[in-house]
Amino acid sequence: MLKAQRKHPRRRLRIGLISLVVLALAGGGYWWWDRRQPCPPTKIYQGVIYRCERMPETPESGGLVHIVEVDMTAPGVEPYVTNIDPVAKAHGWEYTLDYVGRVVKEKHLAVGVNGTLFGSNSGWVRMRGDEARSTETVVSEHLVNHPDPISFMLWFDDDFTPHLEHDRPATAQTLARMRFGIGGQEEILQNGKPRPGTTTTPDHRTMLAVDTSRKRLWIAVFEKASFRAAAEKLGQLGAVQGMMLDGGTSSAMALGDDANGVRSGVVMGNWRPVPVQFGIRARPIQK
Repeated sequence: MLKAQRKHPRRRLRIGLISLVVLALAGGGYWWWDRRQPCPPTKIYQGVIYRCERMPETPESGGLVHIVEVDMTAPGVEPYVTNIDPVAKAHGWEYTLDYVGRVVKEKHLAVGVNGTLFGSNSGWVRMRGDEARSTETVVSEHLVNHPDPISFMLWFDDDFTPHLEHDRPATAQTLARMRFGIGGQEEILQNGKPRPGTTTTPDHRTMLAVDTSRKRLWIAVFEKASFRAAAEKLGQLGAVQGMMLDGGTSSAMALGDDANGVRSGVVMGNWRPVPVQFGIRARPIQK
């Protein structure tokens, strides 16, 4: 009887190890099956074009880049920026954490990405629903979360023309014109070229860029890119000004359920919840 009892802990250990291996294989298999592949520019919504390309394998870049180009003059196209959560605000915070993929689905967005740097009241692991505060300024329907003196602001006026401020902080007059806006860490694309001195360390990246004169917006997530490599890429596509949002494990992009010609859902990231999401609403393609 004693001998049989001694075998149980070893058997449980073996079962536990086997279960871990099975789960790892299943997770790896799902990741491989779900992994996106390069695709040509595809009109996925009215005024919204998605493409996926492979970046050159260099010390500054590699892997896939997912890029969405938006014509802000297209009927039905409008920006989305997360609203302040009144409950979190009452507790001294601003937002609650959520996953980009979930927000894209619930808010019926054509595309969404993670937003600003942030702090939260999370413990060891950030969980959906934890309360958080954005590091940078965020504007949604003319409501400003808080002025931040070092935020570069990408913003939209009432007719949804995109702008990127060269100077920081934005003046009170400019803030008053912002219907939607989101703060970024650094303006890395100027006049279609990487800003001199832009960093060359690669990581997962989330970038926004604009051409104000043509009312064009670019939203991009990179599996591996330096600030300079990301700026070069969007500059090649016609972007004039651009800035970085939060990156690393926060970087994420998801496409809406009605995306035409490509698989909807998460295209990159979505590993951890974030407080602020930036996205675009648009009309589905009529089939």
